[in-house]
Amino acid sequence: MIVERRIAIVGFIATAVAFGPGRMAYGMFLPQLRETFEFGTGTGGLVAGLGFAAFFLALLVTGWLAPRLGPRLPVIVGGMSALAGFVLTALAPGLLLMSVGIALASASAGFAWTPFNDMAQKVVAEHHQKRVLSIVSTGTTFGIIAAGLLALGVALLGQPWQIAWWVFAAISLSVLVAPMFLLSKQEVFEGPYQLDLGRVFRELRYHKAIPLYGFAFSFGATNGTYLSYWIEHISQSGGLVGIPAELIGPVLFVAFGLAGCLGLLTGDIEEKIGLRPLLLIVFTSSAVSLLLLAFLPANWFGAVASAALQGICLMALSAIYSFWSERLYPDIPSLSFTAVLVVYATGNVIAPPLAGLMSNGLGLGITLAIYGGVSLASLPLVRWVEEV
Repeated sequence: MIVERRIAIVGFIATAVAFGPGRMAYGMFLPQLRETFEFGTGTGGLVAGLGFAAFFLALLVTGWLAPRLGPRLPVIVGGMSALAGFVLTALAPGLLLMSVGIALASASAGFAWTPFNDMAQKVVAEHHQKRVLSIVSTGTTFGIIAAGLLALGVALLGQPWQIAWWVFAAISLSVLVAPMFLLSKQEVFEGPYQLDLGRVFRELRYHKAIPLYGFAFSFGATNGTYLSYWIEHISQSGGLVGIPAELIGPVLFVAFGLAGCLGLLTGDIEEKIGLRPLLLIVFTSSAVSLLLLAFLPANWFGAVASAALQGICLMALSAIYSFWSERLYPDIPSLSFTAVLVVYATGNVIAPPLAGLMSNGLGLGITLAIYGGVSLASLPLVRWVEEV
């Protein structure tokens, strides 16, 4: 039980840093970064795309590292990547180094999450695995809340945005220290183990996993697009009454993170109602979130409700993908989860640039509504989901 708690604590810390400020801080501070480095919407989209691509590549590297050197090392590498990214962004004299910093910070999420599936499968009692993985994945939401509050405080006090990034850098040290002190090599099976890659690839093509991959790609596409153009669309539509433009991101990210706290209940809810109904609820909520953003961007209710629903979907699906892949592939839990996240990241990389092209002719509102339709179009996949 002690080891289980340690894995949950370290996983929570790692995802809080890597998926909180690591992946989300760029969006929160986009107005300040634009002002400092003097770039436009198109360049902003390219920098976001670079972050998504770095996340994608880090997942692939983690899939190679974990079987050879154990699941603890990629988590530590993720902490190093986050630290380097935050420091480089804070010190950057120009756009190029700032972009590299954003990419390194985003890459930390690809290193610091999937190894916990391996740890949970090998060390945690089966009846506790789902809860531990839900706690690990929900670290994201608390990281987002903390980063949002920090961004809000910096903006309200009129302080330079770099202060927040130095705080992020200091906090990221915990991702380096926690695994070393709380997880021994023996407890998490540090070290190489035999892996038949041919068998792994054959298993990953398992037909029962097709709905899992489909849902992962769908949400990767819609969530990546949402996070890329969310604040942009609200700002272009006149912003929110009563607050300056630079506070829109922090306020809505806090709402996003607070609502995402419900992700802690994902495992318990799935036990009560089953996986199929849960997926129907989540992907319908994703569609509603995008439609609210598309048609009510300058409305407080629409903007906050959209953010809250998107936060719930992200946190719930983070947990679902984790325990669903572990159930389908109990022998390769970390690699299977990595495979799912690679599919998710593929949607992240492909969809936002396509949305940018679409918005040139259709406008952001209609484009976001179309992506809401993508979430609805995913619902028939539920027919092929087998409760496992």
